Amino acid sequence: MKNIALFITATFIILTGCKKADFNDNTVTGEGLVDFSLIEPTSGSSLQLNSAIPNTVIPFKWNASKPGLNTAPQYKVVAILREAGDFAAPLLSFESGNGGQATNLDLTYKQLDDALAAKGIAAGATTNLKWSVIASNGDKELLSQSVFFLNVRRFKDGASPFYLLGPVSSMKTVTLNPGSTTQNMVFNWTRSKPASGGPAITYKVLFAERKVDADDNVLPVDWSNPLFSINADNVGTDSLATISYKNFSDLLTANGFTSLPAAANLLWTVSATSGDWRQVSDYQNELSIIREVKVYIVGGATPNGWDIATALRLTEDPRFPGTYFIYVYLKADQIKFANAQQWPPAEGVVDWGQAPGQPAGTLTEDSEENINITTAGVYRVTVDLTNNKYYLQTATANGIGGMGMIGGFQGWSQPATKMQYLSQGLFMYITNMNQNDEFKFHDGNDWDNGANNKNRWFALDNTEKMVIDPGAGYGNFKWPNANGRVRAIWDGSNPLNLTYLINSADEMRVVGDGINQAGVLDWNPPSSPQMTYAGNGVWTITLALKANGEIKFLAGNDWGAFDYEDNSGQSNEIGVAKPISWTGGNGNFKTPATAGTYTITLNEYAQTVTIQ
Repeated sequence: MKNIALFITATFIILTGCKKADFNDNTVTGEGLVDFSLIEPTSGSSLQLNSAIPNTVIPFKWNASKPGLNTAPQYKVVAILREAGDFAAPLLSFESGNGGQATNLDLTYKQLDDALAAKGIAAGATTNLKWSVIASNGDKELLSQSVFFLNVRRFKDGASPFYLLGPVSSMKTVTLNPGSTTQNMVFNWTRSKPASGGPAITYKVLFAERKVDADDNVLPVDWSNPLFSINADNVGTDSLATISYKNFSDLLTANGFTSLPAAANLLWTVSATSGDWRQVSDYQNELSIIREVKVYIVGGATPNGWDIATALRLTEDPRFPGTYFIYVYLKADQIKFANAQQWPPAEGVVDWGQAPGQPAGTLTEDSEENINITTAGVYRVTVDLTNNKYYLQTATANGIGGMGMIGGFQGWSQPATKMQYLSQGLFMYITNMNQNDEFKFHDGNDWDNGANNKNRWFALDNTEKMVIDPGAGYGNFKWPNANGRVRAIWDGSNPLNLTYLINSADEMRVVGDGINQAGVLDWNPPSSPQMTYAGNGVWTITLALKANGEIKFLAGNDWGAFDYEDNSGQSNEIGVAKPISWTGGNGNFKTPATAGTYTITLNEYAQTVTIQ
């Protein structure tokens, strides 16, 4: 019996001494363990081990395995080759923190790189791994049933992280002169450091279009494929990048930002390259650029003469890059064009005139030869800086120039009906329309708008803003109210904001406290007398007026209707045509100093009122 007992004991020792880890049996028995799950690095992660910052920590984390009766488990992180590995014989193995008791491991870049190097993985090579965690309590070893993929690139070259300095991140627009070669944009950042003994670092500034989602959140950018980039100064080695306004504008234009006045909303960052390592800054800054080419007309023929400080600015035609236009009355005299309200040689300032010895209409920079205006009249003046041309087109009945209207009210018949010129960029026309009549503002005599010296017409975009109509897809203007007389105003006086106004011209009332007529209440539109329309924008009425009272003109029977105020400084002279205004803030008209019966003539086309 003694021999049999010794045999059984020896057999048990041999069997237990040869036991391998059983990664398939997760049954909890006695000192067993319960399965647990991995947390990070998440499956599919890629680790680019940066040799310039070898002490950077990679956190491995997992949930705890529930221990058995008495013994808390210990852990080790294991990794195998994704395609040919076996966790029973792992490629890499690291004890977890706190002597193996923690459910995490902070592994540095260097520790992981050294381990891969010891297994013969070449510098700079990428290894595709699977990693997991083994829990052990001395009696049982348990491999987590969640196994994560991990791609690791070994040390070769590297560059340390760095920060952007300026321009600081902001969506406040920055205005630059796209023609200036002496004014610069400057981008700067802190320096990145290469790995010890690694190649010197060079930098690029990267740009992308700033795009947002429906909630105005900025969408992520793939900085491996920027919209465009510029090299840092000193052959890319400096922590500054300097680029002239002109070169930066040219880059924007070449990359889809073709309208100079429209804001180019950008994101920018910097990449640092050392050998085969490319380190992109962890930050990106916002930048909004407006490139305003300002073209002005100045000269004895213009309303403001040769006073460059009050020169009139032209409007950009976005259909033709470099084209600008204005509708203006010119006297028989001379003009020039400039890009600022000052004369050269101020920095970045140029002027343009007639090219000497060239056909009329040929533009040249800094010419001593002015442009002659031989006949006074309303002109559409067009400047083409791209092709060095200018066009002077007069507003004749059947010609191109001035502003007109074409639509249902006149049978869509070319040429467009010319509107009345009021002042620079301002036109009015009063005509009869039927409800839902559609029309366009049109400055020409046919539908050919294929060149910048041909017809130009205006319509509504999908935001109901008036724009130069390039063709199909834009809406007509519409008179939505009942059949009757309509007042249409085209307003291009602000070259950056073309607007229009359409309202009823069926009536015009004299309203105020200066009327001496039975039944007329002070400042009461419904009881106020109506003027008579005589045609061509002229309204008349004969009224008994109080001395030194106040009146105004209202195109309706209630406040809120279109109205005219005084623009003469409240002169109460009689027999004098005084200027009027519909833009508000100018005060009421004064009635004469002597009470009596007077004839009032309101001329909307001349923008005057006369009391006599």
